[in-house]
Amino acid sequence: VSLCIDHNNKLWVGTYFGGLDCFDGKIFKHFRHNTADTNSLADDRVWDIFEDTYDNLWIGTFESGMDRFDREKNIFIHYRPGENKSVHARYVTQIIETKQKELWLATAYGIDRLDRNTGEFIHYNNASNRLSNDNIISILADSRGYIWAGSRDGLNVFNASTQKFQSFRTPDGLPDNSILNILEDDQHNLWISTPN
Repeated sequence: VSLCIDHNNKLWVGTYFGGLDCFDGKIFKHFRHNTADTNSLADDRVWDIFEDTYDNLWIGTFESGMDRFDREKNIFIHYRPGENKSVHARYVTQIIETKQKELWLATAYGIDRLDRNTGEFIHYNNASNRLSNDNIISILADSRGYIWAGSRDGLNVFNASTQKFQSFRTPDGLPDNSILNILEDDQHNLWISTPN
């Protein structure tokens, strides 16, 4: 489902029900969820893998929130919904980092942003921040610093001064309200993919 090449040139592979694999060019190392081991991978359905500027490896799962892999101790630190200083959704679809080194998470229940000073996750959703829909599929920090979020019902851009989102849908020119992916090219154009 997901791939990531880390700073050591190792390939990380996220699978659906197969856990997490790491390939160093010669051998594969496998990481699986083990109910008897609280430091094992939280879920064998790994949806996204992201390495931040501090070389932290973050793993977004389908059912158990997010993990951070501690390479030195060879353990997974869990960020599960309902726990203190943690994410707000079980399903993390995408993890990105801004130029300011902020971690933003697209989830099945809105967007979470990691406050690196406090270690807490700030939550953005439809009710409080006017996201068009809480089921976020994709997220992008563009070259100007804007956060764009693609949902099941519209494209959203974050206004940092108001802490609210502005939404775009088919009446604004989109071919479909379901946003699958958002990319920015070298000319700073945004490319939005939809099912239509």
